[in-house]
Order: sequence, then C-alpha cells, then structure tokens
Amino acid sequence: IHYNKGSLVWYALRDAIGEDRLNAILKRFLQDKGFQRAPYTDTRELLAYLREGTDPKFHPLIADLFEKIVFFDNRVVSASARKREDGKYAVTLALHSAKLEAAGKGEEKDIALGDEIDIGVFARPESGKEADETVLHLAKHRISGKDTTIELVVDGVPFDAGIDPYNKLIDRVPGDNRKTVRVED
Repeated sequence: IHYNKGSLVWYALRDAIGEDRLNAILKRFLQDKGFQRAPYTDTRELLAYLREGTDPKFHPLIADLFEKIVFFDNRVVSASARKREDGKYAVTLALHSAKLEAAGKGEEKDIALGDEIDIGVFARPESGKEADETVLHLAKHRISGKDTTIELVVDGVPFDAGIDPYNKLIDRVPGDNRKTVRVED
C-alpha cells in the first residue's frame, strides 16, 4: 500500500469523529500517561481511550484503522451530467467500491461494505488548477454495494467527480478515485 498509513489513519479518524473530540481524547491520554514510569503505556491503552471517548458506532472503524489491515478499492467507473431547465446540473456517478482485509501472509478477502464515504463533485476555474477548484458537492454517502450509482444535483458546471476524492481512506490505487465528468448537451 504505502508508508503514509499512519497519517491517513489519524486523518480518517478525525474526519469521522471530529477534530475536537479526537483532540480531547488525545489530551486526556497524554495527561494520564505522559511522563509515567515503567510499565509504559502501549497501543492497547490508547485504543481503550479511543473507544471510551467515542460513540460505539465508531468502534468498528477504530478496529479497521488500528487492529486490522483494511483497504479499499474505490473508483469512478463513469461520470456524466446534463443541464436541467433550472440551470442546475444532474450528475450521475457509476462507482465501484470494495473493502478488503489482508491476513498476516498477504491473503486478501472481501469484507462487507456499509461505510460512509465522501462523494465529491468539483468545478474547475479558468486557471485549470486543481488547487483553485470549487466544491459543488462534498458529503458522506453510505456505500453498501460494490457497484453503486449516485445521482446528485449541483449548481455549477461539473468538471470532475470522485469517491473519496481527497484520498482519506487507504486505497490500493488512489489515482482512479476521480474522473472527468462528461457533460451532455
């Protein structure tokens, strides 16, 4: 996968539970465990603090991020849009998403989806630079099947769209998470 997993894990957790909640949990952990003598703290204690400080609905996510080797195969299969009479655009996204778990010796198995994953639609300014893009839609959508079609309405002309467009999840091929939208006349 890649060696930046640690940062992705923390960003994904922050995104799910909120930055203030995560900071409060880490602050409490540091206050309780900082400068302690042997026996020293370990990751099991940190995970206990994370679970204690979060709603139980986030506990499977914590297990996926810290205790298992879980990764995604997210990609946009097709992205199209048509202009509506009211001037807005109806965007149709065909998405593929799979969630996999690797065992200790590299065997992979599909595991059930049911995750909330960011879906985004973006307008590109005249500069053409991604850094200047305008977000037309960015929200979490529950993805529970491998092949999903999502229909959205946005206010501007869409340029590209994606599933996990900012690559917050651990994805084997993050480069196929976005696709240029084909705007039909």
